[in-house]
Amino acid sequence: MVDPAALRYLESLPEVDTARLPVGTLFWAEGRVYQVIEASAGGYHKAREWRKSESTDVALVPGSFPSRYLPLVRRGRMLPVYRSRLDLAHDDRATCFIFPTEALALDAAYLDVALIISPGAYVRNQGQEPAFAATDGAHVFRLYYYRQSVNGRQTDLSALQARPLPFRPQPHTEGPGYWCLLPGWKETLSQQRTQPMRAVGATADDDTLPHLTLPPRER
Repeated sequence: MVDPAALRYLESLPEVDTARLPVGTLFWAEGRVYQVIEASAGGYHKAREWRKSESTDVALVPGSFPSRYLPLVRRGRMLPVYRSRLDLAHDDRATCFIFPTEALALDAAYLDVALIISPGAYVRNQGQEPAFAATDGAHVFRLYYYRQSVNGRQTDLSALQARPLPFRPQPHTEGPGYWCLLPGWKETLSQQRTQPMRAVGATADDDTLPHLTLPPRER
């Protein structure tokens, strides 16, 4: 069952004919995020569940050859896009969000980057911090800290108590609405209701923080 918040968000997204979407476009259909992987002549249009194997492939054009052997998905809700990687930042400063789990933080980072139209951005570990970064290699545009690793261990977020910070840490629930479509979102919200968020740890030196600068805004 889709989370009520996700349902409200989905209603705000445009419903489109999936056969008209270009390669790379992400859309929501039948309870999943799909990405268009082929859009060739003759109706050879296919999509695949985002970050999944080819076993999740679906056809997008009725009566096409792929529709003979794949499930058909004719309509979907198109996810928003970013025209520039700078759109992940705010006022030329990196944005920062704190997630309950490493898996959700990584999914959010990958989804953000996948929605950028222009090339050049990718996801990497943020040094020794329990965090991922959306970056172009020279500049960081968004940070994704997490409280619990994939091994179930609590992470040390004490660096986020240092002042001054070059960004403002926010709860992951304050991020883009499409994050609520990610696998595990509803599960982490349930955990938060039963397990109150821990306070971020003691103050650390500024030297432990990533010092971030952004390039001049693209025109």
